[in-house]
Amino acid sequence: MPTQTVYALGSSQVAVSGGGQLSGITQGDGSHLDGRTITLNSNAWEGVLIDDNDSDFTDNDTSQRLEGAQTFDGVAYDDNRIVEAEFSVIVEDSAGIQYTLFGFNIRQPGGSSFGTIEGLAFLENSAGTSAFPPIGEPLTVISTGEFPSTPYATLAAPPCFTPGTMIATPSGPRDVADLSVGDLVLTLDHGPQPIRWVGRTTLPKAVLENEERFRPVRITKDAFGVGKPCRTMRVSPQHRVFVTGWRAQLYFGADELLVTAVNMCNDQTIRREDVIEEVTYIHMLFDQHEVIWSDGLLTESYFPAGKEKTGADVELKALFPDRFQATQTDMAARPCLSDKRAIALSA
Repeated sequence: MPTQTVYALGSSQVAVSGGGQLSGITQGDGSHLDGRTITLNSNAWEGVLIDDNDSDFTDNDTSQRLEGAQTFDGVAYDDNRIVEAEFSVIVEDSAGIQYTLFGFNIRQPGGSSFGTIEGLAFLENSAGTSAFPPIGEPLTVISTGEFPSTPYATLAAPPCFTPGTMIATPSGPRDVADLSVGDLVLTLDHGPQPIRWVGRTTLPKAVLENEERFRPVRITKDAFGVGKPCRTMRVSPQHRVFVTGWRAQLYFGADELLVTAVNMCNDQTIRREDVIEEVTYIHMLFDQHEVIWSDGLLTESYFPAGKEKTGADVELKALFPDRFQATQTDMAARPCLSDKRAIALSA
């Protein structure tokens, strides 16, 4: 089933006026919140990976299940738990701006637990901005409703994650900037794998102005399908994206390919960014070349191998011989395409 990502704020970070709570306990229509205010006390949004057989996040859908064991709001949950949008709430801030919230429910074993709410998910507005209410401000509940349903593509992704790509791990999505050697990352082919090396390179504005080849490629939300990626992301130009489908088979005779981002630029959903102040690239090395989930999109791990080595590969192998020569194999995870024929895949 397709993997979706829902970003939610844990109930421990939410206050309800009058001693109230998000959970309805005996009912799940949200009416217990009528006449109250809801205050978000932090912006600690957490990404939850969900398997679903359709493109909508709804109430009473037993096909919506956790993809792997995950931790949310400090609580560990088993793989395959049913999750749902229990109810909807429309709130208004002091400026009169309205926001739509969904009661995020993870079912407990042995019962439906439809009245318990583990957190709140948020709906993007039509402009894709101001999706998240202000922090620390009491938000007046205007209306509530039962049986909400919305496409995953319309759910908001938190702006605080923009500088860092969210990587799928056994404990849930984590900012790539927070990952370290030894941390486990979910891979497409070999399950959880430990990181063997992390490299960081920051390029200042002066370099980006003079060297277009170093400017990041911007991949917009849903460029490769709903939730792929789940929000707009940036990668280095030579970073490869996992591509499959009829185009890969028709044009290149392969079911699955790894294609460099810069060669798929189409000036619409995938394009090279203009000069920015600076950019930091983070590389992760595993025992072998892997395909991993980044912002919901399958991409490659760092691969300092192959028949044609770049100057950077030679330098890194000299600097870190124990990491590269002792662990990394020369086998790519998938056939790699690095020329301009790749534009056919992003049409």
